[in-house]
Amino acid sequence: MRIFCIVMMAIPSAAIAQQAPAGRPPEAILSDYVRAVGGQEAVDRLTTREIEVDVRHAKDLTLYWEKPDKVLSVSKKERTGYDGAHAWTLSSKSKVKKLVRGSELPLEMEANPLRYVHIKEFYSELDPAPAEEIDGEKMEVILAPNNLAATKLYFDAATHLLRRVEEKGEISAYFMNTVDYLDYRELDGVKMPYHIIHTTTEPQGRGEDLRIKEITHNVKLQPEMFSKPMPGQVVLGGKR
Repeated sequence: MRIFCIVMMAIPSAAIAQQAPAGRPPEAILSDYVRAVGGQEAVDRLTTREIEVDVRHAKDLTLYWEKPDKVLSVSKKERTGYDGAHAWTLSSKSKVKKLVRGSELPLEMEANPLRYVHIKEFYSELDPAPAEEIDGEKMEVILAPNNLAATKLYFDAATHLLRRVEEKGEISAYFMNTVDYLDYRELDGVKMPYHIIHTTTEPQGRGEDLRIKEITHNVKLQPEMFSKPMPGQVVLGGKR
């Protein structure tokens, strides 16, 4: 009798879950998002980017991006880059370390937050998901399955701008990594977030609170600055 009761209680819960609205089609949500940030043409005109960042409780850093996916982070302690195929870190003591695949994703999400305009290029499947709330604001949600888990993308239902990305399976199979995009401002015909917050459920993980001080688009960058350097090698780039 006890088992029968448990089963009977579980049926209504499952029925309620199935009745939850799945939300609008991903194509419609993404179309509104692209328009909200300035349009496909305006985004595609941007080929390089330099971002001056104030990191809370840490030293300032500079982020560089080159279309489509090359990124570089430069601080006093280290340089971390991705040349489109390999990720690496160069310490202040000139020690070079090759990083595992996926290590470049947090950098991509900081240096190129508009990457999700081209979301179909790196997610083969996009599924609708029920609407949720963040800080009392309604969010439209898209679910992007990956090999190990899934990434959830939250778009503000009022502004249509990307508000949050919850990633599991690309960087780690066990922990959730979250990026919040806040304080959007218009620059060069597109809307860029000027406040980016990283959080993680990983026990030894370190969150980041990034406040953007300045963004410069279409700057001249040296191509080799993104390549894995030899120990002791210094590669400079940025505004001239």
